[in-house]
Amino acid sequence: MLSGRVPRRVEEATKHQLLCLIDQAVADGWEHRRACQYLELDQGRAWRWRRRCDTGCLGDRKPGDAVHGLRPEEITAILELFEQWGDVDRSYRKLAHRGSYLRLVWVSPATVRRVLAAHGLVLVAVQSSGLSITRFARAGAESCWRGAIRS
Repeated sequence: MLSGRVPRRVEEATKHQLLCLIDQAVADGWEHRRACQYLELDQGRAWRWRRRCDTGCLGDRKPGDAVHGLRPEEITAILELFEQWGDVDRSYRKLAHRGSYLRLVWVSPATVRRVLAAHGLVLVAVQSSGLSITRFARAGAESCWRGAIRS
C-alpha cells in the first residue's frame, strides 16, 4: 500500500482500493473529507475518480491525450453543417458561426477547417465576375442613368 501522499499516477487497482477505503470509512461514520485527509488524497481527485469509476474508465489515459479533443458527435455535426450549408456560407468562419446559431456545435473556424480537411472536404470560393464596385461606381452609374433617361 502507499505511505504518504498519493502520487500523480497510480494504477487502476490502487485507485479502486482507495475508493473502497473511503466508502468503508464513510459507512463507519467518517466524513468523506476527513477520510480523504487521512489517506492524504485530495477530495476533488477522489470525486473525479468516483465519476470515472461509475463510467467504467478508472484507468489512466496515456499521457499527452488531448483534453479538449473533439467528440465524435461534434465531428458529425461539422460534416452535416458542410453538407447542408457549405454552398451557402462558403467560409469556415460562417460555417462555425452557423453551427452555434443553430445550436449544433460550438467550434472555432480553424476547427471547422481542420475537420473538413481531415475528411478531404474543401470549401470552394465563388469566382468573381471581374466587375469591381469602384469601376461600376465610376463608369457604370452614369451610363445606367443615361440609359434610363434616353429610354
